[in-house]
Amino acid sequence: MDSRKYFLDWLRVFAFFCLIVFHVGCLYASWDYNIKSPRLAPEIDWVLAALTPWRMALLFVISGVASRHLIAKLGAARFALDRILRLVPVILVGTFVVIPPQTYIMLVDKGLLHAGYFPFWIHTYLAADQTLVAPLHRTMPTYDHLWFIVYLLFYTLGFAALASLLNALAHLLPLRSLRLPRLPLWLLLAAPALWLTASNFLIERRLPVTFYVLNDWGSHLKWAGMFATGLVCAAREDFWAWLRARRGTLLLSAVLFFALQSLCHAIWLTGPVDAMASAIAWSAGSALYGWTMIGALCGYAQEALNTRSAPLAHLNEAILPIYVLHQPILLIGAHYLFPLKLPLPLEGAALVAITGAGALAVYEAMIRPFRVMRILFGLRVMARGAA
Repeated sequence: MDSRKYFLDWLRVFAFFCLIVFHVGCLYASWDYNIKSPRLAPEIDWVLAALTPWRMALLFVISGVASRHLIAKLGAARFALDRILRLVPVILVGTFVVIPPQTYIMLVDKGLLHAGYFPFWIHTYLAADQTLVAPLHRTMPTYDHLWFIVYLLFYTLGFAALASLLNALAHLLPLRSLRLPRLPLWLLLAAPALWLTASNFLIERRLPVTFYVLNDWGSHLKWAGMFATGLVCAAREDFWAWLRARRGTLLLSAVLFFALQSLCHAIWLTGPVDAMASAIAWSAGSALYGWTMIGALCGYAQEALNTRSAPLAHLNEAILPIYVLHQPILLIGAHYLFPLKLPLPLEGAALVAITGAGALAVYEAMIRPFRVMRILFGLRVMARGAA
């Protein structure tokens, strides 16, 4: 019997599409980003605020579920080796080949660089000359938007090490296996929201996000917790059934919690309120919104999308290269599209299309058919002639 949760594959594709929309929105919002449109639209901030609490959390939960099933299939050692062989090449290629063009276009767009691309790449980017990027609080070389893959590599290797330790203990103890206690369903449903609340608060008050893997403790607390949520819930069919049965209630709750999050944020920005109280209120509102939205998405996806299909299989493989490629394509496209001064809705839609279609086209033409390119972008090598 096929036990794969195909709805999570669809949600992974959906989440990465939202990532493209999110990054297009960053061009126009008041938030910091690599380059900015000369025509900002601060109302886009609310769209980004609606996506932020659940978008990356959902991806880490899905990654935890996939890791739980994969380690059961491969064993801890082979799982760790598979993660290294799949993710390390992507990180290296991304850092040293894919991301340099977006760093170059960022510096050109800001008027800080007038040299050609290849001299910049060889003598500035690869040479780690920080002169141009240091005033922007950035660094070179950088894994930039690939931080998700870098963090995921650390979490999966940590999970493999823990699984190996538990297996070793099971052999040492006078028991045939070491069984962890089965957590009650209510705890599985409540604990992630509490964890997100605590991590949001610590990020806001004590451990700000840095995106540097060795000292981003607030982010690690948050994302490792979501990854662990996926690990624990992967085999709990009662958990997934509960989400499916109460998907409507979860969606309504998400709407109400988003309103609470938005209200807290508005008061925080405009009113003289106690900083500690506002941080607690916003942290809880954002966490509850994010977790109920994830639950609603999982519930509705189970109902409508829990079937295998050829398009899903194709997109599921393409999504990692598309993620790696999308931001350089977006920034280059935006740099050359902004001077045309198209109507903003048309310009934004064009950038979404250019980014998604461009990344997919590069995958189809330059990555999918070629063995070496597949390895470099973290894909399994197909049997000869399968391409």
